[in-house]
Amino acid sequence: MSALPVVAYLGGIAVFGFVYWLLDGIRPYFMELSVTGNTYLFLCMVWGGSVLVYLLFGGIWMIRKYNERQYMDGGF
Repeated sequence: MSALPVVAYLGGIAVFGFVYWLLDGIRPYFMELSVTGNTYLFLCMVWGGSVLVYLLFGGIWMIRKYNERQYMDGGF
């Protein structure tokens, strides 16, 4: 059984973590520019939603990937 789907899924999580690390550095500057909290709150909700969608549908994709023929019999 190949571990490539798991590596791809974990790689996506690593990309989300790296982007979060980058955005966390500029967050204080963005909060100073925002007059109201609505824009910041909206962006936080969009970010959290995108992570949840990736975790949910990426996990489903990974599970379905193992149901393909190449993983069932081990051949190509």
